[in-house]
Amino acid sequence: MKGIASRREAEKWIMAGRVHLNGKLLANLGTLVDPNEDQISIDGSVVTRDKPPLVYWMLNKPDYFLTSRKSNDDKQTIYELPTLKKIPFLVSPVGRLDYKTEGLLLMSNDGNLVHRLSHPSWKLPRHYQVLVNGRLTEEEEDKIRTGLALEDGVVKEVQLKHSHGKNLGKSRGSWYFISVMEGRNRLVRRIFEHFDKKVIRLVRYGFGDLRLDSELLPGSYRQLKSCEIRALKKATNLID
Repeated sequence: MKGIASRREAEKWIMAGRVHLNGKLLANLGTLVDPNEDQISIDGSVVTRDKPPLVYWMLNKPDYFLTSRKSNDDKQTIYELPTLKKIPFLVSPVGRLDYKTEGLLLMSNDGNLVHRLSHPSWKLPRHYQVLVNGRLTEEEEDKIRTGLALEDGVVKEVQLKHSHGKNLGKSRGSWYFISVMEGRNRLVRRIFEHFDKKVIRLVRYGFGDLRLDSELLPGSYRQLKSCEIRALKKATNLID
């Protein structure tokens, strides 16, 4: 009964026999309710809720957070971020970013758009900056660009560009720009690991034509502009 009463107050109502679920007395605290299927009444009056507005957000996902609703260990999820913790409706991520991947993560409660943006048939590029130890050879870079065979299939249409070197203390690393056309699990990491390169930092800075705002702090989000929403819908054929 989120948005109607506090949890403690709702529990008092249940214990007092004032709450019915689908016409039957609700006797057990902690009963799971589907707001789209179940009907709740209090003192005989049916509880109704307005449909939440559609939201389209750009989140700057911090490092060391799971893109998940629940965690099986002590790792924090994005839904435990202060900015997302108290949202009164369901907002889903477009795909996932790994626990140790930062940057642009689209989120929305527009299920149709989320599905299309996540599906591999709609080839929207994901743009990353990646720091690795050492540097790939020209032959290895060309192999990535022309088609790299991984255990779950060949990775095609990859754009790769060496940016600059990086001092790692006792060794030297390299920053790369890389763009992939799909969201396979740990894809960017596995591309570099194929050549025995360790990914030290991975930041997604773009999705399609969207770019991560430089002023958007880690853990913060902003609503997409109307033109940005329209561009995403147009790219997935939801509008002409």
